[in-house]
Amino acid sequence: MNELDTIQAALERLLDSVLHRLPFFATGLVCFAVGALLARLARAAVSRGGRRARLDPAFVGLIARIVSAAILVAALAVASVVIFPSLRWRDLVTGLGISSVAIGFALKDILQNFVAGVLLLWRRPFRIGDQIRSGEYEGTVEDIDVRATRIRTYDNELVVVPNGEVYTRGMIVRTAYGHRRVRLGVSISYFDDIDVDREVIRGALSRTEGVMTEPAPWVYVESLGATNVEITVHFWVEAHQANVLRVLDRAATAVKTALDEAGADVAFPRTVVLMEPTDAPRT
Repeated sequence: MNELDTIQAALERLLDSVLHRLPFFATGLVCFAVGALLARLARAAVSRGGRRARLDPAFVGLIARIVSAAILVAALAVASVVIFPSLRWRDLVTGLGISSVAIGFALKDILQNFVAGVLLLWRRPFRIGDQIRSGEYEGTVEDIDVRATRIRTYDNELVVVPNGEVYTRGMIVRTAYGHRRVRLGVSISYFDDIDVDREVIRGALSRTEGVMTEPAPWVYVESLGATNVEITVHFWVEAHQANVLRVLDRAATAVKTALDEAGADVAFPRTVVLMEPTDAPRT
């Protein structure tokens, strides 16, 4: 009977403690529920404000999630203090500070990618649909989130590049300005007239579909080789990679055909051997 009395007394004390703490639990839950409601309202307000300001939807969504999470964390802290009155704000803040340092060291790479993702979404050096080159990867941007950038390569392969690498190593945005300059190398013979061949090349480019007339193509002598004259042709096309390759093929074909029709000498490698007479006796 003594053991049963002890158990009964312990259960009664536990019940009294629960009943005593019940109003605190209820108040804490109400505080957290109010915080969750405020978080949802704040997220909706940020989204509406971003749409009215015509900001990037991905960036607005990120800011809305951050604001919502901050409000939820604050509501949880308030509810914890209400439920456990002995818990002091100073102890809570100190504990959070120590924990944040430990978490920061453990999740350094993840946090770096997160910050880089925020900066990419905020500054928007490129957007979804742009064609970029980052490191050894090049293709079309399919998605940008807070952790990584997804690139579909020209070979139709998906590459997931961490935002930290994209932001710190730099990038080339191929479609940033809508048009790109393309380079085409042409070799002509030393026996040809450079000015005549230059005009033939310009005429061929003027008839090539996709080559922009403004800025006008630029044809110049780049170097004098051992057996030929190296001419470089620069012209402008619409910036997407598929169009660049298509127009480059047309331009190279048109230039070759035009030079052939004009009778230009093909710049084959040549070797000149000089034979000098000698009166030296044979041994």
